[in-house]
Formats: sequence, structure tokens, C-alpha cells
Amino acid sequence: MLFTMLLIFSCYLVYLCYKQKQMLDEYSSDASDTLSVHKHMKETLRIGLYNRFKRDLEEEKEENPLLFERFVAEIMSSVRGGNTYVTKSSGDFGIDIEEQTDEGLYLGQVKCYNDMNLVGFGPIAIIHSQMVKQDAIGGYVITTSDFTSNARNYAEGLDIDLINGTQLVELWLEHLETKSERVIVLNPVPQM
Repeated sequence: MLFTMLLIFSCYLVYLCYKQKQMLDEYSSDASDTLSVHKHMKETLRIGLYNRFKRDLEEEKEENPLLFERFVAEIMSSVRGGNTYVTKSSGDFGIDIEEQTDEGLYLGQVKCYNDMNLVGFGPIAIIHSQMVKQDAIGGYVITTSDFTSNARNYAEGLDIDLINGTQLVELWLEHLETKSERVIVLNPVPQM
């Protein structure tokens, strides 16, 4: 009798372990699918940003070339907590955004490039030069595409963040979440 009860209990434990593994595999699969969808969503948003803000020389657009700079400046101000200023379109010595934070001045340059046009070390050199001239504590170069390996190597140790298109989308999503939280705080839902 005791042996039969132990056998039934053992079978029950094996069954529970099997069901738990099945459930974990299902959750793992769902999480993997969600991450994959999330990755594809970010890629779609990144491509959408490029297409929204690109300067198309073939079409005669009446678009303001500073729209992308303003878009990025708003994101940086929201996410990093500083005050941003978009510089004029010419005579800015390669600086698109000046960001004043509690820590000090940051200088930024943005590049709305497609996937075939990676950002080289030139914009990083310009930011670094202006950081020295303006006594800035840091800088960033932001693109809708990505950076060459030479650009990444050049930026090492210069206090210049290189933010590619996927990272820009992540910052944008963080900005939208922050914006949404502010709206909720400003307009709280009354409790019933």
C-alpha cells in the first residue's frame, strides 16, 4: 500500500514537473516572440524616422531642414533633463544642438542618413574640436543609420556618445513614455 502511494505521488510529481516545463517553454517562446516583434518594430520606426526627415534633393520639398534637429533636441531635453538649443542652419561650425545640463554644456550633431551612408569620423572630430573651443564637458553624434568602425574607434575616450538609429528610436520611445507620464500627472484620473 505504501509503495503504491509513493508510486502515485512520484508520478504526480513527474507530471507537475512536466507541466511546469511546458508552461515555462510556452512563456519563453512568448517572450522570444515579443522581443522579436519589438526588435522589428524598432527597425520599422528607425526607417520611418529616416523617411520622415530625409532631405530629398530629387523632390522639391518645402520642408524645413531643421525639423530633424528640433525633433532630436526635444528628445534629448526630455530624456536627459537639460535645456536644448538648436543652432542656426549655417555658420554653426558643425554644431546642431547645444544642451545645457546641471553638469555643463554638451554639443551635438545629427545626421539623417540611410543605411548605405554610415557616419564616419568627421562629425566626431568637429564635435571634439568645438568641445575644446567651447569648454563643453561632452558631446554626441546622432544618426538614423550607424557609424563606421573608424568613427567608433576615433570616439573612444573623447566623451562623445555615438547614438545610432536603433538607439535613437529607444530614446524616442523613452521620451514618449516620459511625455505620457507627465500628461497622467497633470490630468490625473479621478478616483471613484
